[in-house]
Amino acid sequence: MKEILDIRFNGKLNSDISILFNKISHEKRADFNEFVTSISKPNIKNLDWWVQGPASRNTYSSPLFHYYCVLFLINHLIQEKRFLFEGVIVNSLSFKVIVEELISNSNVKNCKVYSKYSFKEIFKQILKKHFLLFYLLFRKCFQLLVVRIIGSNNIPDKPLVLIDTFLMPGYIDNDRWYGSLWDNLSKEQKLETFFVPTFVLTPFKDIIFLYRRAQLSVRNYIFKENYLTLKDVIFAFGHTKRIRKIKIQKISLLGYEFSSLVEEELNNNSDINTVIESILTYRFIDRFNQAGGEVRLAIDWFEGQVLDKAWNMGFKNYFPKTKKIGYRPTESFPLYLSSYPIPIEREAHVIPDVMALQGKGTVFTVKEFLPNLDTIVIPSFKSQYVWKFKENKLSQSKYMVLVTLPISINYSILIINRLINVCNAIPIKSDTIKLLIKPHPAQSLSKIKNKLPELPNYISLTEEKSFVTLLYSTNLLITEASSTCLEAMACGIPVIMMENEEGLTYDPIPNRVSEKLYRKVRTQDHLIQALKYFIKLTPENIKQQQIDCEMVREDYFEPMTKEGVDRFLDTY
Repeated sequence: MKEILDIRFNGKLNSDISILFNKISHEKRADFNEFVTSISKPNIKNLDWWVQGPASRNTYSSPLFHYYCVLFLINHLIQEKRFLFEGVIVNSLSFKVIVEELISNSNVKNCKVYSKYSFKEIFKQILKKHFLLFYLLFRKCFQLLVVRIIGSNNIPDKPLVLIDTFLMPGYIDNDRWYGSLWDNLSKEQKLETFFVPTFVLTPFKDIIFLYRRAQLSVRNYIFKENYLTLKDVIFAFGHTKRIRKIKIQKISLLGYEFSSLVEEELNNNSDINTVIESILTYRFIDRFNQAGGEVRLAIDWFEGQVLDKAWNMGFKNYFPKTKKIGYRPTESFPLYLSSYPIPIEREAHVIPDVMALQGKGTVFTVKEFLPNLDTIVIPSFKSQYVWKFKENKLSQSKYMVLVTLPISINYSILIINRLINVCNAIPIKSDTIKLLIKPHPAQSLSKIKNKLPELPNYISLTEEKSFVTLLYSTNLLITEASSTCLEAMACGIPVIMMENEEGLTYDPIPNRVSEKLYRKVRTQDHLIQALKYFIKLTPENIKQQQIDCEMVREDYFEPMTKEGVDRFLDTY
C-alpha cells in the first residue's frame, strides 16, 4: 500500500524519510545561506526585509529552509527510485505548484499533491490575521498608556550600557536570560547598566503588574514604550503594506522558480507580533537618540532572530560609534541557522560587532560561516552552578530520572507517552526508579495534565521551576533540543537525547563531548537500551564520566571572574 508524504512545515515524516531529511538538511546549510544572501542583497538596507522570515534564517518560525531542503529530498527520492507515494501533503500554495512541476517533469505517475487549506480555510486565516493585527495594535497602545501612567525611572545623564532582554511573569528577579550577571557587577557598573525588556508570553491581564514589578526591581530598566509614540506604532503596523512593495528577484532551485515562495512568506508571516516588536525596537533606538540618550555599549541577547537584527541595525544607524556585543550564552543547534552569523548580515549591520560566548568550545562553531567573526569568552552567567555542583543522592532509595520537556505541548505529550510505553516494556519497578517530568518554563502544567491519561505511580509532574534544584537529586536526564543537556553533563549527569522521529532534530550536543556522557535515541528500542545502559553503569564507567564532565565544564562554562565581567562590559 502506497503512503502519503507529509512535507508540511512541522508535518510528520515517517522515520526513514526523516533520517534522510536530516542528512540533506545538514548538507544544505551553507548552500541555503548563499540562497538567502542572494535574495537579501537587493534589500540590504531595508529594515522591513530584515524583520521578515526569509532573511531571518530562523528555522523554528520561517518555513523557507524547510521547503528548500524538501525540494532536494523529493528530487533525491525520485532519482533513487524511492518515491513510492500516492499523495503529497503541503501547506503552501506556492510550494504546491513547485512540487507538482517536479513530479510531472520526473514522470511520476498516480501521485496527487494536496494543499492543507481549502479556500474557505484560507478566508478564515485572513480574518484571523486581521483580528490579530487589531488586537496587537490595541495591546501596544495600552502598553504605551500604562508606562506613561506609572512613570519612568530616572536615567543618569551619562553614557549607558543598554542590554536587550525579555520579561515574562515569574522571571523578573529570577533572570532566566542573564543569570547572575547583575549580582556580579560592581557598584559603578550597575549605575550605568540598564536592561531594555521585550514582553513575551505575558497575558493581557498581567501587563500592568509586570511593569510595576519591574519598576520596583533592584535592576535598572528602560521601557521602550516610554520613548515610543503613537506615530511609531502606526509606522510599525504599516509594515504589512510596505512589505508588499518588496520585489524578489527571480531565483531558481533545481530549475524551479522559488521567488513566489519567498513572496508568499512575506505576505503571510505567522509571527507578525515579533515583526511589529522588532520594528518598534528599531524606532525606540531612534527615539532614545533624539531624546539625547548616550550609549557606550549595546548588548544583544543573540539568537539571530529578527528582533536581534532590528536592534543591531538600529544602533548602527543611530549610534554608529557605539560598540555592539552579542551575548550568545549557549552552544547552539546546527540546524538553528539564525544563530550562526553570515557575511551578508555583517554587511547589512544586523549582527553585533563582537560575539560574547560563555565557553571556549563555542568559538569553533559560531565562526562556521563567518571565520573572521570577532569573539570574546565571558563567564557563563546562567550556569555558574556547574562549578559548585555537588550531587545530593546519598539518601535516595530510587534511581531518579529527570525529564525536561520542550515548549510544544503536542511534542511534550508525545515524549511522555513514549516514556510510558518504554517503562511498560522494560518493565519499570516503581520501588527502584522514579521519573520526574518538568514542563518548559513557558508552558502550563495544567494544560499538559489535561492531555495525559492517568500516569503510573513511578511518573509524576513537578511544579518546581528551578532546573538546578531538580538536578541535585537526578541520576539521569532525558530531554530533546535543550541547553539543559550540556549543563547536566557538566555536572556529571548523563543524558539521553530524544531525536525527532518525524522531522528535523535540533541536536544540542556538540561533537566535542564524549559519547560516554550521552546517548541519542530515535526509537523505543534505542530508548530502552539507553535506559538500561545508564541504570547499570559500572563504577569504572561512572569514574570516566566524572573525568569527561570536567572537560565539558572547561569547554562550555567559563568560570566567574572580575576580568570576565569587565571583558563583557568592555571595561577591561
